[in-house]
Amino acid sequence: MRKTTPGQAITLICRATAARDLFAGDPRNSADRLAARRTFRSLLAAVHPDRTAATGQDHARGAAARLSELYADWQQDSTPGPHVIGTHGTYPLRVRLWADERVACYAGAEAGVRIELDRAAGGRCTGALGEVWPDVALSGMSSFLPDIIDAEVTGGRGWIAYRVPPGMVSLREVHAAYPDGLDGRDWAWMLRRILMTLATARRPHGNLGIDTVLIHPDQHGVVLTGWTAATGGDGPALAELTDTMLGSGDPRQSRFMRAARHLPPERQLAEYNLLLRHTYGRRRFRPFTMPDPNNSR
Repeated sequence: MRKTTPGQAITLICRATAARDLFAGDPRNSADRLAARRTFRSLLAAVHPDRTAATGQDHARGAAARLSELYADWQQDSTPGPHVIGTHGTYPLRVRLWADERVACYAGAEAGVRIELDRAAGGRCTGALGEVWPDVALSGMSSFLPDIIDAEVTGGRGWIAYRVPPGMVSLREVHAAYPDGLDGRDWAWMLRRILMTLATARRPHGNLGIDTVLIHPDQHGVVLTGWTAATGGDGPALAELTDTMLGSGDPRQSRFMRAARHLPPERQLAEYNLLLRHTYGRRRFRPFTMPDPNNSR
């Protein structure tokens, strides 16, 4: 650590996603505490303003503050808790957001970070997002997928860490806010973007549902998470999703999706566009809001 340059120290600190990326061992152990203290002092000395060029002093001050936060976190962390370690960092598994028989999804320590973990050893379900990314990104639709941070195999179980944009909510949250069903025009923009993503990905999703589809209400954004090894086509899942989100509010869309359940996504999208044009006319932006949970309804 004594030979670490200011630039190397700043990079090391800024890339740390958790305290254990910098400080190892158990804070209850005296030898580990001594080693962590030496690491902290060495890195802090490396980012001291006296060792940093004037143009980089703001970065150095930010790194020093972040270093102090991580050191304090490590000192307080007597129980590391469940986590996975990848190429780019350590990712604590906080609250479980959803799970099925193959994959469990957890919130990470940072806002917007999620970790999807195969529930069975030897599984590679979570590798599907990395396989889908190139085709979707090359088509200019990378914003419809989460940003991959890291991926690895730990204890024989594959996992992937990714970041979703701020302001996203799951369809489960939307359904809870509108339990009687969405207006068909609101579901139309959500479903169109889902179909656009599936058609561009050129492979089934494998785990499409109210937990894995995220939307941005104000910006009409859609992000598909939960990509897993496919077990069949997307049609049945989309038909069930449409029934759930619309309730009895728009039987035309529900009937269409049930009838089109065996068509590939690109064909579903083309025919769905015809249905929407016939039903609602020319497309117009329709504001969509989520009720404020702090206000009584």
